[in-house]
Amino acid sequence: MIVPIEQRYSKTTASMRHSFIREILKVTKDVPGMISFAGGLPSPESFPKELLGGLFSQVIREEGDEVLQYGNSDGDKVFKETIKKFEEVPYLSDEEIMITVGSTNGIYYFTRTLIDPGDIIVCEAPGFPGSLAAMEACGARMIGVEMDEYGMIPDLLHKILGRLSQKNEPVKFLYLIPEFQNPSGRTMNLARRRAIIQVAKEFDLPILEDQPYRELRYDGKRIITLWELARTEFNDPKLVTIAKSFSKILGPGLRLGFASGPPEMLGPMVKWAQKSTVSPDCATQRVTARFIEKGYMRDHISKIIDLYRPRRDAMLKALESYMPDGAQWTVPEGGMFIWVTFDKDIDTDRLFDLAIENKVAFIPGSKFYPEGTIKTNEIRLNFSYATEELIDEGVQRLAQLL
Repeated sequence: MIVPIEQRYSKTTASMRHSFIREILKVTKDVPGMISFAGGLPSPESFPKELLGGLFSQVIREEGDEVLQYGNSDGDKVFKETIKKFEEVPYLSDEEIMITVGSTNGIYYFTRTLIDPGDIIVCEAPGFPGSLAAMEACGARMIGVEMDEYGMIPDLLHKILGRLSQKNEPVKFLYLIPEFQNPSGRTMNLARRRAIIQVAKEFDLPILEDQPYRELRYDGKRIITLWELARTEFNDPKLVTIAKSFSKILGPGLRLGFASGPPEMLGPMVKWAQKSTVSPDCATQRVTARFIEKGYMRDHISKIIDLYRPRRDAMLKALESYMPDGAQWTVPEGGMFIWVTFDKDIDTDRLFDLAIENKVAFIPGSKFYPEGTIKTNEIRLNFSYATEELIDEGVQRLAQLL
């Protein structure tokens, strides 16, 4: 008797869901007339193709014997030194930095290091489904904490952690996107960051800080990261591990990011890398290092900001012009997303189907919540990919459907 291959799947594989965002990108890509606010896609106009093309050619010719060989699982030493200078953290040891294949890769290794099936992770609600999916793939149970305009609410976090502790259900770590949060666009202010760290310290709870959009600030002043705050004001360098990405500033196809945290955390994460990716792409690491060393990065980031700020403003203007009474939305200081909330009788899952028929795409808010906390009257809109003219037209189409 032949056993179907599907019956041989592991329990994890059998229960694993497709990423809604990845699937919707396939549905909307290359559809004539489709205006998509669905993906977290950087604009192709932001890709420094000429500079990267020249550097890839130069690095392969001049450093090919090294970068075409197997590399270190924790990353290229040259690239690590460049990151230390760019991030202005020269005091870090090499053991406190790990190069990753995009930031989600680092988030996955962090989760694998701490999570056994059934363990609990506390996250923002709504939260980024890419990270939630990586964590659920490790068998984690996700518990969401409600947000206000400044992010996760510390009193609610304290209450949830206290309740779980009383039930003898310990939480393994806290996952946060404090800057231009995906999907809401919200940013934690300094007081909120301090309050969250205080709660985490009270419950002896490690923090994983995800910072993929930090460089994309259009308004306001830069705020100290949780990672740096824990090290300086709280004198606790082991509390926070940070994950950052080059996807949103150089191009997601490069699949390049890094994590920084205590060696006790990064060491096991490197072991997981040795068993899966072996090493990050050696040539891409070195090219990115040369891109930064030659002084291209800061100017390039300024150009991206000049490209995206008008698109954000165009979307905010269109929402103000076309959306019906009762609709509310965030006003992000940076990043790529605006979060829109409607009256409770609006079902955005149904709206999604109607919108696709009318060639405008978004992600329903229900896709961003852990199980048990789902809301169905919200949507995430991306403003980095479409032009200002298409943003106006797309928002108008949505408003007409509403």
